[in-house]
Amino acid sequence: MKKMLTIALLACLFVLLQPSMGHAEEAKELPARVTAWEDGRTWNSSSLRDGNYNTKLSFNGTGEVVVETDEDMRGLYLVWDSVPGPWLLKAESDGTSRGLLCGQSGFLHEYVALDEPSKKVSVCMPKEGTILCDVFAYGEGELPSDVQVWQNPCEDADMLLISTHADDEHLFFGGTMPTYAGELGYDVQIAYLTHHWAEPYRPHELLNGLWTVGMTHYPIISTFTDYYSDNLEHAKTLWDLNEVEAYEVMLLRRFKPEVVIDHDVNGEYGHGAHRLNTWVLQQAIEWAADPAWRAGEAAESGSYLAQAQALPAFGVQKVYLHLWPENAVRMNWDKPLSHFGGRTAFEMAGAGFACHRSQQQWFSMGRTGVFDSAAFGLYYTAVGPDEKTEDADFFEHVVWASGEPADGASESAEPAETLPEPAGEAPEEAQPADKDQGHSPDETFPELLWRRYKAFILGAIGGIAVVAAVVMLGGKKRYKGKH
Repeated sequence: MKKMLTIALLACLFVLLQPSMGHAEEAKELPARVTAWEDGRTWNSSSLRDGNYNTKLSFNGTGEVVVETDEDMRGLYLVWDSVPGPWLLKAESDGTSRGLLCGQSGFLHEYVALDEPSKKVSVCMPKEGTILCDVFAYGEGELPSDVQVWQNPCEDADMLLISTHADDEHLFFGGTMPTYAGELGYDVQIAYLTHHWAEPYRPHELLNGLWTVGMTHYPIISTFTDYYSDNLEHAKTLWDLNEVEAYEVMLLRRFKPEVVIDHDVNGEYGHGAHRLNTWVLQQAIEWAADPAWRAGEAAESGSYLAQAQALPAFGVQKVYLHLWPENAVRMNWDKPLSHFGGRTAFEMAGAGFACHRSQQQWFSMGRTGVFDSAAFGLYYTAVGPDEKTEDADFFEHVVWASGEPADGASESAEPAETLPEPAGEAPEEAQPADKDQGHSPDETFPELLWRRYKAFILGAIGGIAVVAAVVMLGGKKRYKGKH
């Protein structure tokens, strides 16, 4: 009986320690036979398996790509040249064919998890002009880190970054995303003032860079085409200024961020679009909080103004501008981050920028002058000035929905006199932040304990099991010795 109990205890120990003994087995990229056909013609589909988004196939509305494997597929990873819109996936399993509607989130890099294992799936092109760059099949297990499984944009963001171009988010906001999204697990949303669809490689660089630095919420990319400008007044003429203003009001109201990060008022190296981005935000802070802002104005359906009008007013708590000289703070992007294997936030920002291969000849990461990505200033606050100006925290004094202020808030904190009129008052006393270390306000206390101390709890249970087993085995040996 004791022997059976000992074996049972050891078996329990083995099972309990599995989560802490290593990660799940990585899903394999499966060798696949890919056939592309359209109107009865079969095409050379080798370009769909080369991992190069510059090689691609264009289809009309009747095109189809068939992927077949010898092992069971559990998911398909597709890289589109442009967002295709909703499309149909047909998967064959156990002699039956199932249809799955995909593409509804509008992701350029799209992972589709199959409901059932399958050895044959078909991607049905939804419309003429649909372009596919790559398709890869994966088996059971944990996906490799380079497979981008995007989440929808935040419903309620902790932080909003408004980047003018793809690559600015790394060059000028530096370690913000690696630190707050990757390491600390905050809900960080990024939005871009301009798009680069005329340069089809750049949206891929954008997504690769964001994924590299730990972003998981899909970015918002505006309808404003990228143009160069060397001054603010010229930049105001490039797009419908009313719509640019409405776009940023919409962003604030839609994502409801506690903290917003934006560009230098002088456009870093003088870029007019950078200046316009920040000039609009400086006014949008007040507009977004005003329910009467352009409320009765006629708006075209689907326009940014119509979207902004449909959302409730919202007041942000803090706005930081790159290189803003007043209420200046300095971020520490040189701390090693465990999420990235000990690499620093600055190193990860460099890795994110390295994904923008087309921009390497023009720019490089820096630590001084206009490329100093650690230099920010608190332009606006509704929760008082920052107390930590070195090794600063963008969330200092932030009050979460629970009513608890972030770490470091103090009773004496008051809005800085040089800042615009705040939307509220500073918190009265310091309390730990709900979202410190990535804690969600929807997470219960037992869930928080389990998430943070799961490894310790499992290890303790395992240790008890080992001690019990050793004691029983040892007792059995002593019993034999006596007789």
